[in-house]
Amino acid sequence: MSRNKTFDIDKAIENAMEVFWEKGYEGTSMQDLVDALGLSRSSIYETFGSKKDLYLVALDRYEDQSNDCLGSILYEKGPAKELLIRFFNKVIEHNMPKSCFMVNATLEMTAHPDVSGRAQSTTAKNERAFYQLLTRALTNGEIKGNPNLRALSQYLVNVKYGISVSAVTSDRQTLDNIVSMSLNFLR
Repeated sequence: MSRNKTFDIDKAIENAMEVFWEKGYEGTSMQDLVDALGLSRSSIYETFGSKKDLYLVALDRYEDQSNDCLGSILYEKGPAKELLIRFFNKVIEHNMPKSCFMVNATLEMTAHPDVSGRAQSTTAKNERAFYQLLTRALTNGEIKGNPNLRALSQYLVNVKYGISVSAVTSDRQTLDNIVSMSLNFLR
């Protein structure tokens, strides 16, 4: 008969996420995880499977938290420019000073289909969120001209990822300038 787990699985995932986010997948040893989670190797393996399985669970947790923190802003009612400024301010706050865990994972683990698939799914969700906001903004006369909203949505995803990376080394004024220039298509 197996013993009941006597630790907080959510807390363990949070701790693993922090270690992977800081050190990357390759830079994280099992001993790092044992130390951070306060669990034995066997407990980690029994609960999560392999190191990579735990990494994927941590990446999924990060994505869920990012969606809760960021994604909902784009679906709120209000002027598009205000919503986008709030969204990008949250991106900056969320990623200073260590960049985006999903972007880091994508760069480090691009050859792994399970990681690149998650990154593609995240990109698609972001594009959909921007697209619906831009569609409303176009209808409300908040957008200059008649741009390709799909391409503009892809552009804003790229801005998000660029800000996530730039947040590591740039000062706040530089990041605010990037946001301001990126939103010039709005009235």
